[in-house]
Amino acid sequence: MDVTQASANLPLLVLRLRITPKQVLKLPAANKGNTLRGAFGGALRRLVCIPQWRDARQCPLDGVCPYRLIFEPSPPPGADRLSKNQDTPRPFVFQPPLGSQATYNAGEAFDFSLTLLGKAVHYLPYFVLAFREVAREGIGLNRAPCELEQVESLAPESTALEPANEEVCPLPLGGEGDPQPALSSAGAGRVRGLLPLDPQVIYNRQEDLFRQPASLTLADWVRPRLLEWTNANRRFRVSFLTPTYLKFNEQAVLKPDFHHLFKRVRDRLNAVCTFFGPGPIDADFKALGERAEQVRTVNSDVHWLERSRRSSKTGQRHELSGFIGECTYELPPTESESCNLELLRWIICGELLHAGRHTAWGNGWYVANSGGVT
Repeated sequence: MDVTQASANLPLLVLRLRITPKQVLKLPAANKGNTLRGAFGGALRRLVCIPQWRDARQCPLDGVCPYRLIFEPSPPPGADRLSKNQDTPRPFVFQPPLGSQATYNAGEAFDFSLTLLGKAVHYLPYFVLAFREVAREGIGLNRAPCELEQVESLAPESTALEPANEEVCPLPLGGEGDPQPALSSAGAGRVRGLLPLDPQVIYNRQEDLFRQPASLTLADWVRPRLLEWTNANRRFRVSFLTPTYLKFNEQAVLKPDFHHLFKRVRDRLNAVCTFFGPGPIDADFKALGERAEQVRTVNSDVHWLERSRRSSKTGQRHELSGFIGECTYELPPTESESCNLELLRWIICGELLHAGRHTAWGNGWYVANSGGVT
């Protein structure tokens, strides 16, 4: 199974959530992804975990517990090569607000995105339910009570889907009980053209109902993005939107060459597919890395941001530092356009998966762009 087949068989949802505070809400100017991730994890555990089991890794429901799969996953059977990975991937990625706004007045909504990967798509109702409880219990530095106003499922701008069926299920009003974790793809939409599509509302506060979204895969997002590159020149720009921490030869990368980014995206996509998707990707990783090393850095305009967080669970300090900014790269001349497109396919996949450390917090978020680069 190559990367094209793997992306076509990796379910993926990109959600946009809107939360509205009932009173003044204080959020950190930076590290908003950490706040959202921590609040979500705590709410999910309260909703689904057996109270007496403090250590999720010793839970007798291992293998069926949503919290265990989503928040503290372990290597699947047969993943011997990945079991030594110190940073086990999580099947979700936050895209926090990028601005530095720290104060939101009552009624002033803020939006953020959340990407679900592979098996996590089947647990979508738990994500919605957990964030509804997060909002009600209070969020932010001052634990301000809020409302989960709306959740939308997004689609690629150039992809049109047939609408999903209109089956809805109520979410429990008091937060008791669980929605069904398994979401069948039967009746879900499929790609049928290249036309604009409005976001699909799958939850709103007024109805308090959950609607099954149209099904998408990673390939549905990659395909229209690759069309932008077919006749483009060989130069392209990568914008690093949130702190990105990459390592090469056991050292932190301060100014990234293309292969630094590519190799981390390559390994991360393979790990996500192995843990939560169709299985390991069958590719010559060494040859791909060597090809990536031939991509030239034309310009690098990045700077380092020092950030950290302290875990409320363990009290440990975690580094969230990394570089942000832009780099311009140039693909090598080649007789076969497909060679360069294969490198770009991996990089476009990484736009949704992020790269480097602490991707679940929202770090390592980047966007590649071929338009107007000279």
